[in-house]
Amino acid sequence: MGITWPSMQSINCLKPCDEIMSKGLILCATQFELAGFLDHASGLVRRKTPSGLTLYSGILDHTHFDCMISGPGVFNTAHGLTVYLEHTRPKLILDTGIAGTFAYSEAGANDIGGDIGIGDIGIATQEQYIHTGVGCNTSEDSPLPFDLIENRSSTRRGIYPADPNLSDIYYGLLTRKFSNPIARGNFITVSSITASHSHARKIYKRFSPVMESMEGAAAFHVAALYDVPMIEIRAASNFVGEQAKDKWNFPLACDRVSQICKIVIKNGFKTII
Repeated sequence: MGITWPSMQSINCLKPCDEIMSKGLILCATQFELAGFLDHASGLVRRKTPSGLTLYSGILDHTHFDCMISGPGVFNTAHGLTVYLEHTRPKLILDTGIAGTFAYSEAGANDIGGDIGIGDIGIATQEQYIHTGVGCNTSEDSPLPFDLIENRSSTRRGIYPADPNLSDIYYGLLTRKFSNPIARGNFITVSSITASHSHARKIYKRFSPVMESMEGAAAFHVAALYDVPMIEIRAASNFVGEQAKDKWNFPLACDRVSQICKIVIKNGFKTII
């Protein structure tokens, strides 16, 4: 039986997962990151789960969508997505929001991550929760002695490969929309924010990531358990390791997140080329 969720409007509660197939899900950590999209969406219905999660439902260009505000971090993300997938099977999950990029230059240092900067967009070809493994007195942890998802040995290192077909689809759609470069590459998920340039360099040297967030790997893990397609697309708000908030650009990154959501929805949460 489905859980009855209290609502702020008169609505039908979520039905068992086999009854709803057409929607796509936008998963985001905070309302702040989706504000530009939500503020301009019409006819939104807002619901609250018993644990306090916020879920929005709406229609854009004849496409049904849900937006789940999970809360920041791996634990909130895993909880929020699990709650949703227990009742609804979306066509596609879009995990989105702002992130730090490793493509930065600073005085006396060369660019260490590529040619994207603040406001630019990245698509994950792989996610890795870097706090996974067996700690050793070496520069790299050993893998866990067991799979975190059965028969997926990459999860022993917290690694979740993304679907290359989905990456190709949305790279093509986004490059037709934006003149700035669209980066594709490894993303990392952390539970402790990288707070210095020296630490950022060490992480880049070890993992060669495009972007850092606090949620992506958790979303990939849960999506894999439920066998639901997922794409992670983020916009850079800052350079990883930069503590001066006046050098971050939240408005620009959040505007890009809004545009990402609109593109994905207007293309019907496309999963086939």
